[in-house]
Amino acid sequence: MDILYEVSAGIDVHRDTVVVSIRKHNERGKEQVETRTFETFHDTLVEMNAWLDAHEVPIVGLESTGVYWKPVVRVIQLGSPRRVIWLVNPAEVKKVPGRKTDVNDSQWLSKLVMHGLVSPSFLPSQELEELRKLTRYRTRLVAERTSFSNRVHKELESAGIKLASVCSEVLGKSGRAMLDALLEETSTPAQIAQLARGRLRSKLETLERATQGSFSATTHFILKQMLARLDQNQRDCEALDEQIQRRLAAYTPDVERLQEVPGLALVSIAAIIAETGTDMSVFGSADELAAWSGLAPGSNESAGKRKSARTRKGDKYLRTMLVQAAWAAVRTHGTFWKQKFGQLARRLGPKKAIVAIARKMLVAIFYILRDGVRYQPPEATPPSPKSIHRMVQQLEALGFHVTPHPTAAAAG
Repeated sequence: MDILYEVSAGIDVHRDTVVVSIRKHNERGKEQVETRTFETFHDTLVEMNAWLDAHEVPIVGLESTGVYWKPVVRVIQLGSPRRVIWLVNPAEVKKVPGRKTDVNDSQWLSKLVMHGLVSPSFLPSQELEELRKLTRYRTRLVAERTSFSNRVHKELESAGIKLASVCSEVLGKSGRAMLDALLEETSTPAQIAQLARGRLRSKLETLERATQGSFSATTHFILKQMLARLDQNQRDCEALDEQIQRRLAAYTPDVERLQEVPGLALVSIAAIIAETGTDMSVFGSADELAAWSGLAPGSNESAGKRKSARTRKGDKYLRTMLVQAAWAAVRTHGTFWKQKFGQLARRLGPKKAIVAIARKMLVAIFYILRDGVRYQPPEATPPSPKSIHRMVQQLEALGFHVTPHPTAAAAG
């Protein structure tokens, strides 16, 4: 078995302790292993790193389970910045059943790392880790806001308030003003309807009918609580956005290039950079990045037959943000993404088609970040002879006589 490192270490991480095994070759060429257990308090983790320094360990491997590995990695990065850290997928570190202990796990990890039998996962820098915390927390706040908004809708419907039947945004400026007036209980339905703005002014009579319900004491209390939470959520999101924009200043050229991609807003760009960074060399290729993000198709082959398979597991935050960006892109008129989505949706259905669009967007992002180039819209795919024939038949069925001729642009 080939040796990649003469000395290596494996760390089995738990909440209260870490088990560290250092593996090295002696004068006879045989492997020797020394194992110690450390508590996960900061001072003992510093002691662990000093022990690794004393043995001149160039590389350590540990599993990426939960969040317990993060303080261990932080101590090693700060104390020994030149030491290589391999964050390993637990699925790749499997031992023979019946022989599992913490010591065995750490020794097995050190052996796998020494011989290069596992591949390291992407380990973000400290700057990216801080940006990740902000973008992921913002994702949770948005999910919380959606949950409370849905609950407000349910409470209004249960009270007979039909604002949702008239307003497209119950919690928009007009809807919120009317809702606050309803909770004050000092205005008539006609007065409340007069709070409408813009196009809603044409629906005053309907709005008056929609606000004629009444709140029970409990519904009144719950709605006030939820609206207060929504207001606080909005303030928290605004504060987060300021922090995110401040940290994005270090990536200004990349952000400006990515903003040219249809569907990508500043929020989604921040999340993408936080999850992947801007150095695409760590992923190797666009296909590897797609697999890591969970946007690559799975494989399911048996007896020479390929079967349908789900997409692989990957970075759920990146996948979710890219799918949201893909929906925004396919709703933008005149873009390649909208045309491609229409083609794929007819064959695959909208859910699979949007995942395919998200993957194509990620491939474009990969090359923009890797090569530092501006976004170039892919050329539109010319219609196939079969689709041309189908469209001609549809027009003839409507009573038109059509002879298709290619335009100069299509011919060129």
